[in-house]
Amino acid sequence: MSQGSLGVSEMTPPNIPCDRVEHFRDLDGLDQFWLSIDLWLAHRGVKIYDMRVPEPTPTNRCPVEAWCTPSVSTAAPLPFARCLQMDQTPSRFFQTPPRLACGQDSLGRDVMLKLVDTDSHQYRIFETLLRQLDSFSNSRNFPCVLPPLAIIDAPQNYAVVSMPLWGSPVYITDMRTVRQVLRFMECLIRGLKFLHDNRIAHRDIWEHNIVVDCYRPDQSREHLREDLCRLRDSGDVLYALMDYDQSIQHPANASLKEFRRPADEAMCGSTMYRPYDVCLGEPDYNPFAFDVAMLGNLFRAHFVEAVPAVPALAALYDGMTTHVLSQRFTAQEAWQFFDTQVVNLPLDVLETTVQPSINWSARVDPDVYWSTLSPELQASWGHFRAPPCSIWSDLLNWFIGFPRCCQLIVFTRRVLGI
Repeated sequence: MSQGSLGVSEMTPPNIPCDRVEHFRDLDGLDQFWLSIDLWLAHRGVKIYDMRVPEPTPTNRCPVEAWCTPSVSTAAPLPFARCLQMDQTPSRFFQTPPRLACGQDSLGRDVMLKLVDTDSHQYRIFETLLRQLDSFSNSRNFPCVLPPLAIIDAPQNYAVVSMPLWGSPVYITDMRTVRQVLRFMECLIRGLKFLHDNRIAHRDIWEHNIVVDCYRPDQSREHLREDLCRLRDSGDVLYALMDYDQSIQHPANASLKEFRRPADEAMCGSTMYRPYDVCLGEPDYNPFAFDVAMLGNLFRAHFVEAVPAVPALAALYDGMTTHVLSQRFTAQEAWQFFDTQVVNLPLDVLETTVQPSINWSARVDPDVYWSTLSPELQASWGHFRAPPCSIWSDLLNWFIGFPRCCQLIVFTRRVLGI
């Protein structure tokens, strides 16, 4: 259809019902928005899934509108994920978080759609990743971050970003061998290295922002969990970091070791694996070191049981999370350590059985995993061990627990820049 024959609704996308996309949280308004933008997107090669009201059931007597899975999906190579359910008959219904929708491109490949403000850090990050889309096609050196496939700009200062549909959640605690654990860690360290090479600080690393390269269009978590267990046994799995809502891209010449930003910027995203880099009233922080520690906290909270089989992991955890910033690994250093000390392990080590479980104590007490090693192994890896906190830090931490002292310490440190 030529541009001249398009109707007004086809040529002009709708306005968002608020001043910015990031403020768009009204689910009813969200449904209406996607319905009204459907035709505009269709003329740009993207067809949104149908939205319908499912039939009432004994467990859902008053259903609301939800996305309806398409009848068929088209397989495609990376950066698309493997579709584990090519025929979706009968259709199933599901909902997405605000600002997200599902659809298919002109070739029938499943995509995730996201609304983004065009004057945001996130938009510029998507532009950076899109310029490097050719590097996302090879499984051997896949960057392990979820890239955009297209950025569809609207004239109203927002854009719809199309991304390949990958699977989530990744069910970390279902991993059963050292090989599976190391594959997961390898992918995420590589992904963080790629982001930092482009001076992108993620700032929100946790389970919900990690995806795997297989999915089910019906969004059945139970079936995805079963499928993922089988795929992990084959070793043919990729993981990727995603979601740049909280991310910031810094200047290309920013030093990964020395770059600093105001401490207030660290108070964003999930708190689950947030390091203590700004908990003692620090006036600023290094967002890249912050990312590395966040990922290190995720690793050591889940994979204490892997340390006896791979002692180098204790050193990796401490290198990524040490409170001494000058000694903390960059993402590049963490990757180099992993590549030299952890890969190419004997087959019997890789097939060692583990049962990951969340151990929050390991986040604050490295002895939790160091104590699983013999004294000889602790000594051989001891030069990587993080030093204990100073008496000054312990005392400051005690005082900062009192509200009035906290205000005074924060004010003083920020005024003096110490």
